[in-house]
Amino acid sequence: MLYFFCLRLLAPVSKIFYKVEYKGTGNIPESGKLIVCSNHKSVVDPFFLAVPFRRQIRYMAKSELFEKHGRLARWWLYQMGAFPVVRNSADAQSVKTALGVLKNGGVLGIFPQGKCVFDNAPFRPKAGVAMMADRAQAPVLPVSVYCDGVIKPFSRITIRFGEPVSCSELGLKDHSSASIRAAAEIIARKINGMLEEKY
Repeated sequence: MLYFFCLRLLAPVSKIFYKVEYKGTGNIPESGKLIVCSNHKSVVDPFFLAVPFRRQIRYMAKSELFEKHGRLARWWLYQMGAFPVVRNSADAQSVKTALGVLKNGGVLGIFPQGKCVFDNAPFRPKAGVAMMADRAQAPVLPVSVYCDGVIKPFSRITIRFGEPVSCSELGLKDHSSASIRAAAEIIARKINGMLEEKY
């Protein structure tokens, strides 16, 4: 309840500071397990992506956000559905949490670049998103966040949702490392294609 209250409260306010246009929102599934995969332009991306959803997105967030900003920040992150992941490591607990979200038919949010990329460099994801799709047998919803330059107040921003990509479309059949890397490349091509559309 707190999540949706804050989302509905802040969404109109954000329109004053950001010029956000949404495209392809009809591609957002209303039910079923789903991995939302996006490039990462700014710290407000999780909020932008969540606005058109009628379900809560559970985001994987770097553990430093939970550890270095005090108890209040940690409580707030958990209330907003985020959970910590230790970057550049085999974080078994975060993987278990993520798979649990998907097993229960929830929506998992991943920014597989691992950090904000402020310019318009091509989207290059780590293979973890494809691994998660493979293990959970969950479709991936590709999302692009485009802004000509760094996102800041009064920026023009386009959030574009592509069509969900099934595990069969990703070629995740033999569960091999090669197929997972190839699946990550498929996701990258879809998101880069949307980024090329710009506005």
